[in-house]
Amino acid sequence: MVRGIMDTLQSLRDTGFASILPNVSYFCQTHNIATLEIEDFYVGTRNPTTTKTNRFHFEVEIFNTMVDMQLTEYRYRFSETSTQLLEYMGALSPCDSFAQFDKYKLLKLAKLYKYDFDDSNLIDLEGQLEIFYHSCIKD
Repeated sequence: MVRGIMDTLQSLRDTGFASILPNVSYFCQTHNIATLEIEDFYVGTRNPTTTKTNRFHFEVEIFNTMVDMQLTEYRYRFSETSTQLLEYMGALSPCDSFAQFDKYKLLKLAKLYKYDFDDSNLIDLEGQLEIFYHSCIKD
């Protein structure tokens, strides 16, 4: 889920403004909300004469800035290691008769705990996971 949200936010940042602009315009027309001409020059409250367009102001200065803030927050809260930990732990979920079971993810999870699993433990774990997979998943 974390990776999915981050990918969606990145996609939204890359192409989102252009894709939602028609929906926003339609909403405003439907509800009789006055709109600005997107290619006109932006008129700010502090500096009424600018050389930037409304599109630049709303897309770059507001939309992209907010999406960047969300992405930064996700990256801060979910480091690569913690995201991997969550992803690999999903392989342990008993939901749907262990439909998310993935022995490779579980082995990667064990490798994150290098002080608890040495090479021989990993080999043993791989064998046990293979037995579990064939006994529970394939039956």
